[in-house]
Amino acid sequence: MSNAAGAQANREEEIAFLAMEEVLGVDIRLADAGAGNKMPDGTWLDPDGQGRRGIVEITSPPAAVLMKEWAAAKREGRAQSESGSVPTRFGELAQVCTEMLATDWACENLDKLLAQPADERHLFLFGRGHDVAHYFYRLSDTYDGAPAEHVEDLELPEGISDVWFRGRAQRDPEDRQGSTKVWLARFQAGAGWRRYVVNIEERHLPSPNAGIVDDPVPGGWREPKDRSVPPAGE
Repeated sequence: MSNAAGAQANREEEIAFLAMEEVLGVDIRLADAGAGNKMPDGTWLDPDGQGRRGIVEITSPPAAVLMKEWAAAKREGRAQSESGSVPTRFGELAQVCTEMLATDWACENLDKLLAQPADERHLFLFGRGHDVAHYFYRLSDTYDGAPAEHVEDLELPEGISDVWFRGRAQRDPEDRQGSTKVWLARFQAGAGWRRYVVNIEERHLPSPNAGIVDDPVPGGWREPKDRSVPPAGE
């Protein structure tokens, strides 16, 4: 562990941590504190008293060009937008995931997880652009009771227990500073697909990337969790 006291997760990490905590019933702590030391992002000990350790790496497919365009739009006072089309690939969501997990950036993150001792190793993915998020939305959608799109099981690398896909988010339309519903899909080795909807309070999140968007709330309003203290027994 290399955390400095008071180190904080970034916004995307904190969304993942809060979502996983709600689903798994665990207490996640920072494992790298942004130190770039090839440690995973988060770690926890199962509350069952058996000392089982879980770790998670939170990442997204590269989107440097899109982030550069959004930053330029903010500087120039333009609306942030995306253009282009996304192949539907209906019925091929498992193939899309398999191709994604075989790319260099994904393998680097999987290798980071596999290099650390753990009983559970989770990869949590989110999409910055619609070219990726489109598929994650479909993976996690609850379809409001309608038949869901069938998704075949994934073959995860040996030692990887779970892969999460963050889908769409819906803010409270009457309180933009209140809670947000986030849809998730999770593939667990040996158990298959599960879908969840979690609630995340805006006040518990760090500010968004200042280079992309201004934070609309007053200073001191946000109260993200202090995750710099390692779990007992670490």
